[in-house]
Amino acid sequence: MQVGIEVLSRIAPENRREFIQSFKVLPHYEGCKNNCTYNKLFEDVGEMNQFLWVEHWGDKKALEKYLQSQRFKTILGAIEALGEIIHFNKINVNRTDN
Repeated sequence: MQVGIEVLSRIAPENRREFIQSFKVLPHYEGCKNNCTYNKLFEDVGEMNQFLWVEHWGDKKALEKYLQSQRFKTILGAIEALGEIIHFNKINVNRTDN
């Protein structure tokens, strides 16, 4: 079973562009090449400047290693500097392929 994270955040309107850029500019975590199966940033259409960051990982060991990485800590730091974290969840991922 895959595992993952969900981070819901609210970013100050004046920091929106910088926040989005932080996801584009940061280099990919080396362990992501073979272990990260899904990585997306979504914006809530009903709540501007509220974002959901979702990542799926191949197994718990890979996710836990990633949570200690500089990339992960930098993104969390950017969220806290530019807005606030509303919730952070570790999840189990049940995939269904169509």
